[in-house]
Amino acid sequence: MKIRTEQLEIPQGRRLLVTSDIHGHISLLQRLLERAAFSDGDMLFILGDIIEKGPQSLETLRFVMRLAEQENVTVLMGNVDLSRVQMLENLSEESCGEFYDLVLMMREWKGTGIYDEMAAELGIRLDSPGRALECKARLLAAFEKELDFIRSLPAVVETRNFIFVHAGLPCERLEDVRTRDVYEVLKMDNFMKKGLTFDKYVVAGHWPVSIYDEKICQMNPVTDREHHIISIDGGCGLHMEGQLNMLILPEADRGIGGMTHIFCDGYERAVALEDQEGSTDSVNIRFSNRRVRVLEEGEEFSLVEHAASGRRTEILSDRLYNRNGPWADADGSDYMLPVKAGEELTLVRSTSRGYVVKKDGICGWYKGELRNAD
Repeated sequence: MKIRTEQLEIPQGRRLLVTSDIHGHISLLQRLLERAAFSDGDMLFILGDIIEKGPQSLETLRFVMRLAEQENVTVLMGNVDLSRVQMLENLSEESCGEFYDLVLMMREWKGTGIYDEMAAELGIRLDSPGRALECKARLLAAFEKELDFIRSLPAVVETRNFIFVHAGLPCERLEDVRTRDVYEVLKMDNFMKKGLTFDKYVVAGHWPVSIYDEKICQMNPVTDREHHIISIDGGCGLHMEGQLNMLILPEADRGIGGMTHIFCDGYERAVALEDQEGSTDSVNIRFSNRRVRVLEEGEEFSLVEHAASGRRTEILSDRLYNRNGPWADADGSDYMLPVKAGEELTLVRSTSRGYVVKKDGICGWYKGELRNAD
């Protein structure tokens, strides 16, 4: 499948709102639009990965489809969106085992997935590879409108000052992109580290911004002013601390002048009752550097040695996965947030040794006392 690009003229003075990687979290998207006071005078861009990894993929997809009926809303294709369409279309005797493995994986990881939601709406239980194959025609027919919507989405949208894409561009000239396979722009991992420089700012999602920082886990949009790249995926549905980000550009004609962002994450707020000094050194163990050696495994916490940095640190035991003898993949950070008494924090998780919290989109540990925010 080749890359479909669109050019869009934005009326002067319009505010641009950009979000990506909603991953089935309709309530976060709705809250974000409300917080941004989204109106007919704005231009909204949704950069793909509408479904999966969240509790309400179908409902989220349909909500986005209704939004897309408005002239001031542009929706782009994400790799997860297209891959789920293609996997269902190509379901066969040879692939039904792989298809069913994905159903089981999503069911175990997130409790549900797009295929389970589609089947449930038809009163079907996908309980074997053969059963999935039997239901293929019914699923394709019943959800033709939703599948056609995903197929119809552009992969790249260019405006006067910006290029919007789900994951990134494989080369610096947009005219050289159009002949590439669509997954080259839908699934470009580590886009900001490719060393490419663009004439216009390229705004992308796909790769959670937390992965780019080796020391601190932060979920806010990242801007590379030298190479003209803005990465906005806040890890919604993927990381425990994840959030749904929205980039706000006050006027399309001003480029990134006055750029801000907001986010929603669905967690409760709490107030810190004690001061805490921040870490002077820390490690952020994420997808691109996740290999660790397990030194001591405990019920709640485990001592590990991080392969990439050599650092020894304790992480939550349930954030160890893909075990292979003493080696495992991990996800976590030992960063201690700088906190002042009275500051409001996002409470992500309570443990016997303190709290995983966020402050202004930056994640870390807080060892002091908390009270619920009023």
